[in-house]
Amino acid sequence: MATFETRSFYTRGDSFSVEDSREHIERALLDFGATDVRFSQRERLSAIAFTAGGRQFRIVISLPQPDRIPPLRGELPKVHGREVTAKAQEIAARRFWHAFALSTDAKLAAAAAGVASLESEFLAHVVLPGNRTVIDELEPVIASAYRSGQRPSISNTSTEGAIRGHPSGERGNSQEL
Repeated sequence: MATFETRSFYTRGDSFSVEDSREHIERALLDFGATDVRFSQRERLSAIAFTAGGRQFRIVISLPQPDRIPPLRGELPKVHGREVTAKAQEIAARRFWHAFALSTDAKLAAAAAGVASLESEFLAHVVLPGNRTVIDELEPVIASAYRSGQRPSISNTSTEGAIRGHPSGERGNSQEL
């Protein structure tokens, strides 16, 4: 695996084009050792998929709706009501992809430094057999648990072991902390 290094990528958020941010994400993933990095888009959804550490990952994100994004501090609102201009949409997309690139950098940096594993940083986006992600499977379970106030029952015994602690014994139960 290559040493992970990131360039200084912090700015206000709309200085980089969407393409620059996407290229940065792809480069960062490839530099980390990921393969098969792919982007796709359908309407207001965008996805990035990649393979790393023996796992497949798929991150599906809803693209911003410019009329719902507040202006940055000190910036006057440029969009009033339904007057969404092409420029406002472009700025919102630039900020969104820049923020996504920064969050990807942070996750990869944590994994590279040994603070976390790549899998734990992107756990919600691990693709499971059946082509669904962890978050696809767990969102309804978590929502139900909060509605009922009851701990969800996990029936798969291998999952039970993972909930109690890391199967390799490297990490203890988070409740022990």
